[in-house]
Amino acid sequence: MADAVSREAVLAYWVEQRAQLRQSETQRSVLTNYILVLVTAGTGLIVQQKFAARTLPLALLLAGLGVYGALASAKYHERAEYHLGQARALTRVLVGLGALPPDTELEEQRQRHYTVYPRLSRIRLHWLWTGLHLAVAVYGVALAAIILVRAS
Repeated sequence: MADAVSREAVLAYWVEQRAQLRQSETQRSVLTNYILVLVTAGTGLIVQQKFAARTLPLALLLAGLGVYGALASAKYHERAEYHLGQARALTRVLVGLGALPPDTELEEQRQRHYTVYPRLSRIRLHWLWTGLHLAVAVYGVALAAIILVRAS
């Protein structure tokens, strides 16, 4: 009975860790969407104003949003990795308790996946997300530079 309770407790904790992982990923996605909407609106306003000098603070704000997004994206990745590590450790506990079979089939499937996608599997998704936000920051700086050149 104690073994069954232990299995259920570990499984419940595993489920919670996976839910926290998904929440970190969802929050990162939502933040990115908000930033992209703000960048689009800001760009529209800057262009509508014909890159007037008074839009320089807006361009700098867009650059700041990109930097903030990159830092927040990196932090969300760190939290997701934490929860993934916890879930993996709990998976090993569940295998040790006999609640799960050894993951030999999962490992074989993982290797097949890496064989089919040798290059893409090496690209870390969090670098793409962080890179997108850094590109937004560079874009904001480029808009600021265009505004300054046109103003002079």
